[in-house]
Amino acid sequence: MFNQRKNKQFSYKPRFQDSNSDAHREESKDDLERKWLEIKGGNKRKGSKLFSLPALIMMLLALFVLMYILEGYIK
Repeated sequence: MFNQRKNKQFSYKPRFQDSNSDAHREESKDDLERKWLEIKGGNKRKGSKLFSLPALIMMLLALFVLMYILEGYIK
């Protein structure tokens, strides 16, 4: 009458788990960390030096100087 229900117990084993899961887990963790650092370092945006900010400012100044010089020829 006062018997309480016991918790269910499952004998679940993942499908892709190896028998030496601890060693595999450590190796996998190191491998994953190495891959992450490789990807993180490789994704830096490498823009062309032609379109960098200093280059664009220099081109703008050169354009203004060229416009000033050509303006003298028109008058």
